[in-house]
Amino acid sequence: MTFPQWRTQLRLHEALRLLAERESVTRVAHRTGWASTSAFIDTFRRAFGHTPGSRRA
Repeated sequence: MTFPQWRTQLRLHEALRLLAERESVTRVAHRTGWASTSAFIDTFRRAFGHTPGSRRA
């Protein structure tokens, strides 16, 4: 695993923790270092197969 892959995995792990605490998707994206919410959502969807907000509905 390369360093950028490892870093992305770590950021996604932290994002899951924050989402479990009911933080907003936008706040999670910014707190975990993504430049934009849409970039976070795209990475999350590619990693887990669904968007981060899909479980809240």
